[in-house]
Amino acid sequence: MQYRTHITVSLAVGLPMLAAVDQVTFINTAALVCGSVLPDIDHPKSFIGKRSQVVSKVANKTLGHRGATHSLVVAAGVYLLALFIAKAYLATAAMHLPFWLLIGYLLHLIEDSFSKNSIHWFWPFSKFKKSARKRLFYYRTGHVSEYLILGFALCLLLIELNLLWSGHLTSLFDHGWAASLKLLIAKLQLLLLPH
Repeated sequence: MQYRTHITVSLAVGLPMLAAVDQVTFINTAALVCGSVLPDIDHPKSFIGKRSQVVSKVANKTLGHRGATHSLVVAAGVYLLALFIAKAYLATAAMHLPFWLLIGYLLHLIEDSFSKNSIHWFWPFSKFKKSARKRLFYYRTGHVSEYLILGFALCLLLIELNLLWSGHLTSLFDHGWAASLKLLIAKLQLLLLPH
């Protein structure tokens, strides 16, 4: 998936999550966006790889594309590093930053799981990738299937932004299953963020 699709899909999924716990801020949204492109640091021609050439080339040569950086192990490592930096150097306004960086990172992994080549979720413990032929739905990067996903996510994001602007996005989470999602996010934050 190209960076613009990762960002759009991650925002379309993440913005309602941010709104559910009333944490729609520039810092949290930026953390979500950064997390949504960070796993592709292992590809020198990716959006983030072009902006960090040395790290990208080293990661690509040693780990390959969609190797370690596309795993839960590295996602946990990135989260712990962000947590340390936030606790040691950032103001209280950025206390949720590590959580939203992790959410963006995990959304990237989920999105790439549906690509034709999939990912190694449990690297280095398992090299298993689910074959595209055994899945009901998959997309190919840079092909029509990805652009359809991008178009749908963009339409959804525009609707969400309109609801956010009018003040109705947060009210969607007051009833039913959406209230359960709000509670789940709040409990995850309690579990993952220091008090």
